Amino acid sequence: MPNNRRQLILDYKNAFETEGGKRVLADLKILSKFDFAVSPIDNQGRIDPYMVLRNEGKRAVIIHIERKIKDNPNEDKQKGAIND
Repeated sequence: MPNNRRQLILDYKNAFETEGGKRVLADLKILSKFDFAVSPIDNQGRIDPYMVLRNEGKRAVIIHIERKIKDNPNEDKQKGAIND
């Protein structure tokens, strides 16, 4: 399993650390409104919890990508409930 993890980290780095990959990641951040604290409001002026969850789901993808890029492929992660 460690080889699969290592290869996956390298794949993320190869995909997103190139100039094109950085542009794609920047575009995904814009699309997901990653850098904005947005609380979607419904027609009655209330926060829409379903839209909040949808937006957080989009942000989670960006967070996952950034974590994979920052991971060290040569480092074994401890096995446990806290790990991704």
